[in-house]
Amino acid sequence: MFLKKYINLIILLCKIFFVLFFAVFMIIYPQVVFNAALRGLDTWWRIVFPALLPFFVVSDILIGLGLVHFLGDLLEPIMRPLFNLPGSSAFVLAMGYTSGAPIGAVLTGKIRRQNLCTKTEATRLMAFTNNASPLFIFGAIAVGMFDRPALGAIIASAHYFANICVGLILRFYGAKHQQSLSFRVHKQAGLLAKATRSLYRAYITDGRPLGKLLGDAIKSSIQTLLAIGGFIIIFSVIIEILSTIGLLTLLTKGL
Repeated sequence: MFLKKYINLIILLCKIFFVLFFAVFMIIYPQVVFNAALRGLDTWWRIVFPALLPFFVVSDILIGLGLVHFLGDLLEPIMRPLFNLPGSSAFVLAMGYTSGAPIGAVLTGKIRRQNLCTKTEATRLMAFTNNASPLFIFGAIAVGMFDRPALGAIIASAHYFANICVGLILRFYGAKHQQSLSFRVHKQAGLLAKATRSLYRAYITDGRPLGKLLGDAIKSSIQTLLAIGGFIIIFSVIIEILSTIGLLTLLTKGL
């Protein structure tokens, strides 16, 4: 017990030192901090916000309309043998591979909160669906960084194939102690009819009209994007401070 308290105290002191370290340098270099925060805000507002908001809103509406429940029953025979995941994870897989991070993690959290997958399944699902979007790979990396558009297909193939392999390998993680929430009802006849009934039940249970769904989706999406923007700005400031005091250069040379 004493050792645990001692370790917790050390961790607490390290956290305090970390925060005070950056607070001091924020005071010493206010212009650097301001410019870094401005760059982070500009990146979030011009790139991240317009790129992710439509996907967040549409995915929230589709979840509210019951599409995830429909896919959960319909695609269970495909997702279970391949990835040992419930059929509802196919929605996360599709959105994660088309719109990119962090929507894979966000949607995984949502289907977990709706009790459509277990904690172990959510862990495995997020591991291979929270990836880069095709727009980022082809635009920002292939064209922006390398100035070679032809590299986009190679990078994207390697990226997505590697993630699929991660999903296939992780299907064995926690399998012995896993009890799926959706596998129990998989062996009923009439898969399409069953999926349609699940869709209807989910829609009736939710009960919100389309206008209310749209409003709630926009509010939820903006709240999520504000949190993402905060992380982008604060990490932009941290990286700039480390670069200004030369610590980042030392780390890169060491690596």
